[in-house]
Amino acid sequence: MAERDASRREAREDAAWCVSLEPTAPPLDEAELRAALDPARGAPARPFADALAVTRERHGVDFGSARARAGIARGHLVDVVVELPGGRGDVAEHEALETLLELLLGEARVDDWLGEATVLAAPRGGALTVVQARPAAARFFALAELKDAIEAAVAGVHAGLPDVPLWSLGGEQRWYLLELEGTSEQPTPESDLVLVSTFMPELLKSYLAGAPFASARFTRARELFAYLRYENDEADVRRALARRRVLEDALDAALVSERTGRVIGGGMGVRHSHVHLALERPAHGVTIVRQVAAKVGIAGPAGAICFCDHALARVGAERLRPAGS
Repeated sequence: MAERDASRREAREDAAWCVSLEPTAPPLDEAELRAALDPARGAPARPFADALAVTRERHGVDFGSARARAGIARGHLVDVVVELPGGRGDVAEHEALETLLELLLGEARVDDWLGEATVLAAPRGGALTVVQARPAAARFFALAELKDAIEAAVAGVHAGLPDVPLWSLGGEQRWYLLELEGTSEQPTPESDLVLVSTFMPELLKSYLAGAPFASARFTRARELFAYLRYENDEADVRRALARRRVLEDALDAALVSERTGRVIGGGMGVRHSHVHLALERPAHGVTIVRQVAAKVGIAGPAGAICFCDHALARVGAERLRPAGS
């Protein structure tokens, strides 16, 4: 489990999984892309009793009498807090909880939806009645109910999202402008952004903050979120912004007309400009983006189309190949 968390952090710290912007580059394999993000990928969920037993065997920690609470955090992640009677709240118990959650929820659910997981020490209890109850005790429930609570939280997030792809919505959206402290010395290409605009601020804040990202938390239409990145070669900021707007308009028109995707935002950086995308048909969408970028004059080896899902960053180099390769 510690290895899983380390790989999760490394995937987010590394550059996103990107493909070439060149029009002559091979097309993507849609099936491979979807398989890497399948909500049923990895180890499946196990029954509560089995999860308890395996965790006890591996870590020597018994969560049988523990209580839990769960809530939605930034970026639609689900944070979990577990009270363990007689516990210490130390590193060993946190590692045990991580194992328990992966067994109980399944690998993909943990990878895509789990935020912070915390163990709190709680009184052991016994024959004596506690005179003054802990203030937050009422918010905790039996640990056996945690899986259902998380599934309810996921369903609640999805209930608040459009039930159709973004390209089909039409009309004007409410846009937000965000200022960032970008620098070209930070490790990821998106770190140099200084100004971004978007009509999906929660999504963009989550990604730029470095939280584990999964498109499944922001769409019910199986869209994948990505961005076109290219190097700024305009010394004049106004001309660079005008050039990006021309690109955004051309991309949005082409993606929507092909019923494939939509532009959801854009950004200006110290060295790079970005156009943020929602792609319902990502393989076809990549082909369209390449074609439009070439027509507008955005090309060259420094340009790329990058996918936001951290799961793709982790497996991309190992599993994902262009179609026909």
